[in-house]
Amino acid sequence: MSIDTTPISLGITRESREAVLSRPGLLKAGRPLLIALAVVLVAVLALPFVPGIRFYTLTVIILVFFYATLATGWSIAGGYAGSHSVGHAAFVGIGAYTSTILLRDFGLSPWLGMLVGMVLAGLVAMLLGYLSFRSGLRGDYFTLVTVAAGMVFYELANGLSWLTAGSQGLPISYNPNPFMFQFEDRNVYYYVAFAMWLVVVAIAYRIRRSRFGYEMLAVRDDEAAAARGGVSVMKAKLSSYVISAVIAAAMGTFFAQFYLYIDPMAVMSLNMSVQIILIAALGGMNSYLGGTVGAIILVPIMQWLSAALSGFPGVDLALYGLVLVLIMLFMPFGVLGLLRRSSKWRKVIGW
Repeated sequence: MSIDTTPISLGITRESREAVLSRPGLLKAGRPLLIALAVVLVAVLALPFVPGIRFYTLTVIILVFFYATLATGWSIAGGYAGSHSVGHAAFVGIGAYTSTILLRDFGLSPWLGMLVGMVLAGLVAMLLGYLSFRSGLRGDYFTLVTVAAGMVFYELANGLSWLTAGSQGLPISYNPNPFMFQFEDRNVYYYVAFAMWLVVVAIAYRIRRSRFGYEMLAVRDDEAAAARGGVSVMKAKLSSYVISAVIAAAMGTFFAQFYLYIDPMAVMSLNMSVQIILIAALGGMNSYLGGTVGAIILVPIMQWLSAALSGFPGVDLALYGLVLVLIMLFMPFGVLGLLRRSSKWRKVIGW
């Protein structure tokens, strides 16, 4: 039986739908804002050339891009479609291990290994999401499934030592070659991370303003009403989850090549999953810019806590959980959510 996909099937008239889709977006937010944005981007691009800048500073900014990209990808499923995954680090690990193992055993370029990892992560997300959504799991129940799946993949990475080297981790030989995702000038990673972040933010922006994005929002707010209006609930939830997983896998390859070493704790731990959610929630998971704002605030703090609490394992994770609870209680829409009542700013942040 075919599904009616005309605008009227979503419960709004054609005129009102066209009015919604034609609202000014970021590019029409106003010249002063666009000029300020351009200045910021130029400053970011020029940062590695600042005399005397420490590579540690650039590393922290690279991690800002890394986590901002992960949180933005997570928001496509968690913020747009309401599918809150708490095992998202599993997809980061799939991407990292796939490209690294293919490089180690077959000499395959990590650029190609990244694509293989993205496909593999997408297939895993498709299987897990289909079984969950087909069974009617949603909300907290789906969240528990993702926690369990993340733990399974973490234990597999630890247990399959013949393939993954287990807890000892996999070192990656350093041989500067751009085709092998390794660069003699380490500053190049800064621009790679920036480019990946920019692409994912653009994808999240386009999805948010597309018909598909509005279908996700409808499913998130009321599945039953969305289904009665002609929206395919399965398609909206499953597609968003797969897209989110694919993005996470791509960043897993970047992580592996940047640090030249991976182990299960680094790329598949619950700690990383919680950090991704915390960043998205703090910035505002309903916005395509939420992950970026959250990363700018939290990543430097995370790096400081990691060094300050290195002798107290688990304390940093407890603090992340506490902060997440406080955000949900007192600022449930995140930092950008504070601007959601302004008609002008809603267009800018894509709320």
